[in-house]
Amino acid sequence: MCIEGLNSITLNNCNLTANNTKQNGNAKFLDTIMIYQSMSGDAASGTSSFTMKGGSLTSKNGHVFHVTNTNAVINLNGVNITNEDSNKVLISVCDDGWNGGNNTATLNAQNQKLEGGVLVGDNSTLTLNLTQGSEFSGYVSGKITNASGDTVSTEVGKVSVKLDSSSKWTLTADSYVTSFDGDASNVISNGFKLYVNGKELTGTK
Repeated sequence: MCIEGLNSITLNNCNLTANNTKQNGNAKFLDTIMIYQSMSGDAASGTSSFTMKGGSLTSKNGHVFHVTNTNAVINLNGVNITNEDSNKVLISVCDDGWNGGNNTATLNAQNQKLEGGVLVGDNSTLTLNLTQGSEFSGYVSGKITNASGDTVSTEVGKVSVKLDSSSKWTLTADSYVTSFDGDASNVISNGFKLYVNGKELTGTK
């Protein structure tokens, strides 16, 4: 599934399964839902939008979401997400085969379970909002390698995370974010550390 530029996709109570095994055109990543801007003139630049409520999303290969060279908003509400790829990357926001735009994404999760890696390149931005009893089990990192084996980034970019009082984040690796808005006790350390703007967050469980 692909969204380019100022376009959107909305799915309600749908079951989607994807198995992307080929790099197409300039794309250097394998992914299930790709949100990008090629700057070729066939799609207006602007905020891309993907919204899914209910149903299921199964990703058999590659990253579940990949955002590059555009601004993207991803809204998820009660979607059953299954990631069968061995690297278990939920979303990557980073450089790919295009330029001229920004790698910027907002992921809004409501009543949503999320698992896997959140990868944000050193020149990229992600806002992660977890609300209405959402649960995230995963990590945030800037170490990114594309499907060709090339290093895309080694340092994490700008990442803002917001947890409301009903939502939780269980760490599966040390994680690095720029800002954190929420109660530290809603972060389950699981033996790992969360660094906010370079300082370890205290008060986690």
